Amino acid sequence: MKLSVRVRGEWFAVPCRDGKSTIQWLGEEALRRYLKLKQTSSQVNGRQEEIYEIRKTKGGAILDQDDKICNVLDDNDFVSVVLKTDRANPGIRPQEISYVPEQIPGRFETLNEVLLLNGYNLGPDDLLRLGKGFYKIQLSKEAEDRVIRSRQLVETVLKENKVAYGVNTGFGKFATKIISDDKLVELQENLVRSHAAGVGHPLTPERTRMLLALRINVLAKGYSGISLETLQQLVDAFNASCLSWVPEKGTVGASGDLAPLAHLALGLIGEGKMWSPESGWGEAKYVLESHNLKPIFLKPKEGIALLNGTQLITSIGAEAVERAMIIARQADVVAALSVEVLKGTTRAFDKEIQKIRPHRGQIIVARRLRALLHSNTHPSEIAESHRFCNRVQDAYTLRCCPQVHGIVNDTIEFVRHIITTEMNSATDNPLVFSDRGEI
Repeated sequence: MKLSVRVRGEWFAVPCRDGKSTIQWLGEEALRRYLKLKQTSSQVNGRQEEIYEIRKTKGGAILDQDDKICNVLDDNDFVSVVLKTDRANPGIRPQEISYVPEQIPGRFETLNEVLLLNGYNLGPDDLLRLGKGFYKIQLSKEAEDRVIRSRQLVETVLKENKVAYGVNTGFGKFATKIISDDKLVELQENLVRSHAAGVGHPLTPERTRMLLALRINVLAKGYSGISLETLQQLVDAFNASCLSWVPEKGTVGASGDLAPLAHLALGLIGEGKMWSPESGWGEAKYVLESHNLKPIFLKPKEGIALLNGTQLITSIGAEAVERAMIIARQADVVAALSVEVLKGTTRAFDKEIQKIRPHRGQIIVARRLRALLHSNTHPSEIAESHRFCNRVQDAYTLRCCPQVHGIVNDTIEFVRHIITTEMNSATDNPLVFSDRGEI
């Protein structure tokens, strides 16, 4: 039996044999390992380090220290140890940072439905569902074949001692500097570390999942030179909701989300912080280990393959355009209610009127209004009450709703098309064209 125990942000894998030991022993063993790791004494500011309470990480339930481990915990459970020195002590010094176990939102439970990605047909609506945990990811057979052929070309270039930017050269100003074979892996690792320089609060789990899913989709096109093994590790991390710490600030926009994608890659190679619903925040390598996953070992070209792209601004743009579409639909409902309350008429929304001025958005909005308002199928008592009134027509604000709302719908649809195209575009530098044998 093995448990993952956290003490002040550090995770420890503690073997418990048959689980007959007590919860108190588990806490003391985790504290011993923590003190050993930090190479510090058991005293802080003159106070002895003592365990205040022990909780289950998920849900925060307090564990009775006299209970046997096997009676209250399952194999591979996550436990948090809170020390007395983690709590406020106003008599000695100002309040210290409180240690509070992570509370895991119940809505973030991944379902078992699978979405097949091939790099060509992912839409904003599906991306949002991936972010919310509605789907797990699986690569299509065609995508796997393209990725394999792309990687084979990279390996061929290396075997033949050819020079290719980003594979065996430096980057940017150092593009003309050739890197020796024994430094190619270190080159990729250092690229990730050097660009992981973002700042600010981390992205939410939903947005980080969207970022990771979108990067997987782009890599699945087969123009990045990444190995199938490494790409599958990204998929496995997504399906387990092992999400790297990705700060909100640091992108350079259309020139590339280098810093955010570097932070995403940093956690996947086992460095920096990582979050999962079961573990909360912890050291990336321990979070991966707790989900039976291994850190990615970068091969030549794979560091830059993980960094080059616009997936952060694109995923946030996809979220924005989907929210805008929802708001536009709600606006049509509000407009219909306004027409009804003000005893307006639906004559201005007539289908034939829209045909002779056939702007797409206008036609869509008029159809929605007709569906919501009085009709032979769904008659309205309010509409019937003023059917024979002497009003000639309604005010502009009512009868021109299709024209006003329509252009908003057209604009949203235009942006949605741009975002969808970018979501399914290869954004690497360099690009690997396996069919032409060229990088």
